Amino acid sequence: MAMFSKVLLIDDDEASTFLSETILQDMGAATEIEIATDAFAACDLVKNKNCPDIIFLDIRMPRMDGFGFLDRLAKMGACGRTKVIMLTSSYRKEDKEKALNYSNVLDYFEKPLTEQIVEKVREEYYSR
Repeated sequence: MAMFSKVLLIDDDEASTFLSETILQDMGAATEIEIATDAFAACDLVKNKNCPDIIFLDIRMPRMDGFGFLDRLAKMGACGRTKVIMLTSSYRKEDKEKALNYSNVLDYFEKPLTEQIVEKVREEYYSR
C-alpha cells in the first residue's frame, strides 16, 4: 500500500530525479509521482490546487531556488497542507537552518534519496 497519494519531486538534476523516482516506485511509496525540473514548473503544477501530499525539494536550481519556491507557494496560498522535505546537495548549515524555519518543511536531507529516508519520513511524520 502506498505511503503517499501523490509526491512531487522538484529538482533540476535529471540523475537525482531519476534515482528518486525509481526509489519511490520500487518501494510502492506513492500512487502518483510528478516531476518538475524547476521551481517555476512546480508553481504551475500547484497553482491549480494540484497539491501533492509531500514535496521533495532541491535548493540549488537555476531561475528560482528552493527557497524562492517556498516563498512563492506561501504567497499563492496554495497547498497549505502539503509538507516539504528538502532533498539537496547543499551541506551548508545556513541552508538547513533557513529551510527548517519554514513551517511546511518537515526535514532536511542531503542527496541522494534512499529507502531509509523515505521510511524515516513515513515513520516520523505520516504514521500518526
